[in-house]
Amino acid sequence: MQTVGRWLRAHARHALVVGIITAVLGPLASYLVPKLFEDPPPSCPGAGCDGKNPKDYGCAADVTSWTPPGGNPVGVQLRYSKRCGAVWGRITRGEPGDTVTVQVTGGSSHSSSIDYGPDQYTRMARVGAGFRVRLCAEPSAGPDRKRSWVRYCFQATERSAWN
Repeated sequence: MQTVGRWLRAHARHALVVGIITAVLGPLASYLVPKLFEDPPPSCPGAGCDGKNPKDYGCAADVTSWTPPGGNPVGVQLRYSKRCGAVWGRITRGEPGDTVTVQVTGGSSHSSSIDYGPDQYTRMARVGAGFRVRLCAEPSAGPDRKRSWVRYCFQATERSAWN
């Protein structure tokens, strides 16, 4: 029994120190560890994002998309980053020269044309609460187009079915 008592006295301080450290650092670690896995904040929130590339400024990380009803000659999407307070347009299944335009009611407008490949996206346009956006796709006028179609547009708001 004396051996056990000596061992406990010798190691009780260590156990007490470990217990105190665990009690202090445990809650702190549970707060800090999730922060390590969060996306970094955007480098251009709000007005600072207007006219910038969403991928370059960390705004594509939390993006949600609104896709208009199907049956359109090319695909268009409106992309929205709540963290960045910005939207941008995207065109898919298009041809070089086809253009996508995103225009915020009472705000900025940005267009971009496909240089090569089938898709392209615009620069970001700043939005605020209750925004309304017009998204348009327009074909190029080239004679060597594979298919013909006419310009078409859609309206979306903050309340649209984002996914």
